[in-house]
Amino acid sequence: MTRARLLAAPLLSIALAAAAVSAPAFAADKTTPAKKAAASKKAAPEKAAKTPKPAKVSGPCYSPAEFDAEQAIRYHTRLMVIGLTCQQLGGNYEGLYVRYKKFTLAHKAQIIAWEDSLIAHYRKTAKGNPNRALDTLRTHLANEMSQHIAAVSTDIYCAQHADMLAQAELMSDADVVKTVTNDAVVRVSELPRCDLPPPVMTAATAGDRITGPTPAVAIPTAAATKDAGGAASGASH
Repeated sequence: MTRARLLAAPLLSIALAAAAVSAPAFAADKTTPAKKAAASKKAAPEKAAKTPKPAKVSGPCYSPAEFDAEQAIRYHTRLMVIGLTCQQLGGNYEGLYVRYKKFTLAHKAQIIAWEDSLIAHYRKTAKGNPNRALDTLRTHLANEMSQHIAAVSTDIYCAQHADMLAQAELMSDADVVKTVTNDAVVRVSELPRCDLPPPVMTAATAGDRITGPTPAVAIPTAAATKDAGGAASGASH
């Protein structure tokens, strides 16, 4: 072997070794595409399980706005019952009904909006005059509350609830909305909300479910309250 060939042989070996080192990694990867796909699928993180949507209520129910409207009418009616009932005791309770009328006039536009929401609900779901259906609801609520008063006695009830009118008199519209839309408490309603389970939204306390003779609360008629600016049983439209 000539000297030139002896020198060329080591150089060739070094060049081949360098080429092997610098070759791309995928050149030596002989994994089949099927195996790659399987490995990638196995390594991929699992998707989080979807949270099931709450089941919708079947049967008659309120939209969220209608539900809040009924809560507002309940609150307004309760103030009326407190005013009418407790002022009859005299003393510190005198003038409570006047406070109720002031509250009604101060929040007249908001109360009318809530009434209109329920009237629209009755127009879609009830037979007959929807305005009369609203009047029936108010009468029913007032009589329901009077049952509770009869069960605990007027003196005890007024001692526990008369302050509500003093607090209500200081409320802004935003305060009233916050009061009647408070989901932190269980709220009694005639119908459940369509988007929430009925047991959560319609559970009532024992006091709310008292049965027996109804000591009717006299709800002033529109004629009797015309001079008071329509502020007795509801806000006049």
